[in-house]
Amino acid sequence: MENNNQQNEELLLGLAKELEQKNKIIWKSMWAIMIVSMIALFAGLAIAAFVIPEGVWQLVTILGLCVVFLIPCFYALKLEVSVGAYKCKNCGHEIVPTYSQALNAMHMGTTRFLKCPKCGKRTWCKKVLKK
Repeated sequence: MENNNQQNEELLLGLAKELEQKNKIIWKSMWAIMIVSMIALFAGLAIAAFVIPEGVWQLVTILGLCVVFLIPCFYALKLEVSVGAYKCKNCGHEIVPTYSQALNAMHMGTTRFLKCPKCGKRTWCKKVLKK
């Protein structure tokens, strides 16, 4: 019986460590997606500004680049929401918002202005990865 409990604890610790590694990989992937898409956006805007003559086609190209840039942004937000939680500044409660709550919340980097379900106050909640 004692041996089974020890094996179960080791198994749970192994699973927790594996989950933490997967979360780190997802987190790094989110940042890689954002960096690559921002580089592509700025390169496309530079090309549109200096290569395409002024006019309708330049405007269409710039608008198209901006719309295409939003696709990886929404995907990166989905990855961000799926990993970790946001810690309430007031009570320390960890908040896991839905995709729409995270999308509609004001943010600075990985800090979002969310309403805590525990204390009921709106505050700037910092992203924390669960361990």
